[in-house]
Amino acid sequence: MVEDAQGVPSGQEPNQQSDVTQPGPVRPDRRSETIRMQLLKRRRRYGFAVIGVLMLVIVGILLAGYVVIFVRPPAELVVRVDDVEYTRGDMVKMLRVRQRSLEQTGGRLDTSIDIFEALQLIVENEIIAQTAPSIGITVSDDEVDAQISIFIAFLSGVDTAGKSSDQISREFREQYGRFLNESQISEKEHRAIVRRVILRDKVQQFVGESVPLVAKQYHVYRLTVQPSDEIDILQTKYEDMVRADTDPSLLAEAFKNITREFSREPAESLRIGGELGWLPLGIIKDYDDIIDGVELGKLADPVRDRDQRNQLLIFMVSETDEFRDVQPRHLAELKSNALDAWINEQRQDHEVYAVFNSDIYSWIIKQLGISSTITPTPQPDDPLQQLLRDQGLVSLP
Repeated sequence: MVEDAQGVPSGQEPNQQSDVTQPGPVRPDRRSETIRMQLLKRRRRYGFAVIGVLMLVIVGILLAGYVVIFVRPPAELVVRVDDVEYTRGDMVKMLRVRQRSLEQTGGRLDTSIDIFEALQLIVENEIIAQTAPSIGITVSDDEVDAQISIFIAFLSGVDTAGKSSDQISREFREQYGRFLNESQISEKEHRAIVRRVILRDKVQQFVGESVPLVAKQYHVYRLTVQPSDEIDILQTKYEDMVRADTDPSLLAEAFKNITREFSREPAESLRIGGELGWLPLGIIKDYDDIIDGVELGKLADPVRDRDQRNQLLIFMVSETDEFRDVQPRHLAELKSNALDAWINEQRQDHEVYAVFNSDIYSWIIKQLGISSTITPTPQPDDPLQQLLRDQGLVSLP
């Protein structure tokens, strides 16, 4: 083969030689590429793991906050009677039924009274529930149904005249369902509350059979003054009008005169001259000892008003009657007193604990959607704890 001057064989292009002799591109090392990909995947997994952990931490914080704010408070203990526990949530449900019932009739929940009465009722009704079977008192489902029907009919004011039983039943379910929704309580929970109400009434009737229909009664008068009032002048005027007379009508007239001049009672009480009427002992039981001990026609010594501590009460009894029929409204109150006494006796056989303070009170107010200016504040001798002691409850630390 003949080569030209450039050393390229004849019949071959110059660049053809370069294609043969020039080395090809360098191929990457497969092992290095595999290691690099594994490192990249590992970094991605670490990144996802960190993100996952952060997400779990955030979710955990949110969940913990939800539990602390919404789950734990309703489940916290308020009252325990033996082994039966009642929580804040139980108390709120009971109060919501009361609240809704009052609103339906134009009333309003009194947070200074109703909340504490609910606490007391929880204890009393549980003692009744545990004791009633031993005296043969129970409540059937039919009795609960009947009581709920009466209750809803009263609240709704629905007229059933001329309506078929199907229509009445349908309207009842609608009204009852609305009441449950507005009270934020289930039918089962409401039926349990109604059952306790019926049971309490049955036990009261049972215990109240011991209350006499005829009893000694006192014709009682009362006026209200303040410590700074002219009490000496009041007493002198009364004695001048009465002198030694024991005629009930004269005593009543004299008392009416000083009542209208000195008493701080409401207008209606002033109009009737401070007359409370014929009362058996136990109707205003905080003052029974005064009513039973004062001499007929004489003014009793001023005594501190148990409800309004800045006021003084002065009683007068114009006459007594050893055998007088007890009025129906007084009879009902005496039966209620008899039930209270019976519960206090039964309480000795039960372990009762209660936890109630200003924080719980404020939380309940919030749940009920009520704004109150009476929220108690903790003090060295917390009045709420004193209330529990006065009611025979033991406050847990």
